Amino acid sequence: MLEKNFESEHVGGDRKHMGRFWRRTLWTFIFPVTLAALFPVTLAAQTASSSAVALAQVVAYGTNVQTPLRFAGETLPGNQISLSMGASAFYDDNVLAMNTHRLGDEALSFNSRLGISRQTKRLKINFDYVPFFVLYRQIDQYDRLNHSADLDLTYRLTSRFSLGLRDSFSYQNGVYPSLTSQQIMSGPASPTSLNQMIFPYTTRTLSNMAGLDLKFVKSQRTSLTLSGGYNQLKFGNQAGAVQPLYNSRGASGSLEYQYRLTEHTNFGLLLLHQDTTYQGGAVFGNRLRSQIESTFLSLGSRLSPTVTVTLYGGPQYVHTVGGSSAGSTVAGQFQPSGGGSITKELRDTALDLSFQRSVSDSAGLYTSVINTNITFGVRRRLAGRWEANLRGGAARADASLFQLANGTTDAATGGIDFSRPIRGGSVLHISYDTTHQLSKGTLPISATFDRNQVTISFDYRLKAISLGR
Repeated sequence: MLEKNFESEHVGGDRKHMGRFWRRTLWTFIFPVTLAALFPVTLAAQTASSSAVALAQVVAYGTNVQTPLRFAGETLPGNQISLSMGASAFYDDNVLAMNTHRLGDEALSFNSRLGISRQTKRLKINFDYVPFFVLYRQIDQYDRLNHSADLDLTYRLTSRFSLGLRDSFSYQNGVYPSLTSQQIMSGPASPTSLNQMIFPYTTRTLSNMAGLDLKFVKSQRTSLTLSGGYNQLKFGNQAGAVQPLYNSRGASGSLEYQYRLTEHTNFGLLLLHQDTTYQGGAVFGNRLRSQIESTFLSLGSRLSPTVTVTLYGGPQYVHTVGGSSAGSTVAGQFQPSGGGSITKELRDTALDLSFQRSVSDSAGLYTSVINTNITFGVRRRLAGRWEANLRGGAARADASLFQLANGTTDAATGGIDFSRPIRGGSVLHISYDTTHQLSKGTLPISATFDRNQVTISFDYRLKAISLGR
């Protein structure tokens, strides 16, 4: 129902665009007013809140979601409902994400954020919802309402059993790293997550990743977790694309065993089944089904009070059902997979470096691919209450699972954000984000572009209501 509402919202929005004259007049008025409102706030008095000491729990690799990268001793305010609003002004040098038809434009964005955090003896819940609207000065096809929501809920049924629910939903028109306020994450990504490094040539993308976990704690050292998951990736407005993109629906099931070797080291075994159906594309046929059986061994350890390391690896058996217009065949085959991460958290500096190689989706360009990526993130406290966040990564989607296929897409992303808290819990951000993507090979994939965005934004916290202890 939610997906249908968003689709109808798009159709209605397409019919209600204002004329170019009125759009330019409105934009010409709003843009300087917004900039005038943003810059003076840097002169306001600074405020900062103290942080409590908290150490992250060491876990082995599995279906767990990543955790935000924190400074040593840093925690976020808990047991509260918060509401904030923000405004951004940015310049995008390749709005359509096409080097063959490169168009730059300025834009405004207005957003709000609803956050709910609650923890009791039995219940722990974190919910974050961000709707934002983008208004370009000249190009109107991206002027839409976007949505992003994340839910992480854990409920302790008994002293030994706990139930977990997680969901991550996104409905976006274009790619806006600074507007979605993506936090730097630590640790390796879940093996069931969708590809976050490759960007398709499309205007509208709907993605949803949901999962349900049942955890049994047998003893202080041993636990078993039974998990089920669902994911969906759907694209719209593919006009001008050389080939239509693949929509996908997938389901997964896993059994995870963890054993605590020492106080600071955990051993893990993960048995994972994934079943994904791809539809709508043309490179490998209109409909194709991929089944992946994975076995991962992992080791997670806190080497020191500030350093955490996770290593994992194992075989993946890939079986594909469906025809291929590329003339290739796909027999069942084994693929090696593995990766790891290292996280260091100090008082004024926190960094994370992760590497991963596995068979996964390709963000709609191909079907299942051999995905190899490396990512890094650095947070640093600067002088005068300023903080810098630097993130980047490189990835390759390789379609060589298909014996006669010859196609790869390489991507490199990076970004830096300077932020400063100001009066009333508000924050000023100055950001730069860049994306470079190149497709090669004989397959008719044309996801090649370079894109840069410069953003200045201001977030203002309207209200925070305590939920007690």
